[in-house]
Amino acid sequence: MKVKDLILYHVATDRDYNVGDKLHFGEDSNGQEYNCLNMAFNKNGIPFHELGFKGAKHGIFKDKNLIIELSKALSNYDFILREFAMEEVRIEKFPHLPSRFRCMFLSENKDTCLNHFEGFLKRGAGKNLQAVKVKVNGEAHFVKDFGISRLGLSFNDYKKEAVKYWEQDQNSSAGTKEILFVGEVEILEIISTYSREK
Repeated sequence: MKVKDLILYHVATDRDYNVGDKLHFGEDSNGQEYNCLNMAFNKNGIPFHELGFKGAKHGIFKDKNLIIELSKALSNYDFILREFAMEEVRIEKFPHLPSRFRCMFLSENKDTCLNHFEGFLKRGAGKNLQAVKVKVNGEAHFVKDFGISRLGLSFNDYKKEAVKYWEQDQNSSAGTKEILFVGEVEILEIISTYSREK
């Protein structure tokens, strides 16, 4: 859907935006694909699956940290599977829609943006975070009725879910879950910032 001079909100990770910055999204990677391709699943060089098998075999699943790390690894693996299934379906059936690997993820209102900002803080995402107000001109895909969480599905089942995600009605009266945008962006306001660096 074409949008012009629409005011929306964004949480930026590891960026240093300033009011007045003008950006373009659509051709270059937004970092999502890089994150998927560079997640490692090991602890101190030992693959998590080996640690898990060893722990299960010897009945030593008493290490809480190991259980947490294994859970994070499974969650990240699920994330990667979902994202690549969604991109494959978009390329095959909906190539005119913005890629999740090349878009700017936006929120419709400030409160939703700040909720995402808090979620990023809790998950430890990025060293630096900014919640920003933006003005956009370009193409947007409004995710309303059907979002896809990490559901622990197979690649093929994620692909089935992805079809529903991409084909949803842009004019639905349902609340917007997320907006995928490609085009021109202007930073209007820095709402909140956080840095983990000292």
